[in-house]
Amino acid sequence: MKKLIILFAYILISISLNSQTIEFQNGNAKFELGDYQGAIQDYNKAIVINPKFSEVYCARRILKFVLGNKRSGCLDLSKAGELGNF
Repeated sequence: MKKLIILFAYILISISLNSQTIEFQNGNAKFELGDYQGAIQDYNKAIVINPKFSEVYCARRILKFVLGNKRSGCLDLSKAGELGNF
């Protein structure tokens, strides 16, 4: 029974990590294509999946600065720092 619980937890974690990676990668691809709003939406999804995914906050802050939302970009930079990215 214990092995079954560990296996189930592993599967859930794998699904979660895979999803955040996909959303993050989608955001990066949209960023490269110039679809900044779409990239932010994907980064937002990645953060919902894992609020401690500091790399997403770093990426999203760049877009916010580019779009002129410097205050919100600073908040993302601060959050990434809290999570140990800087």
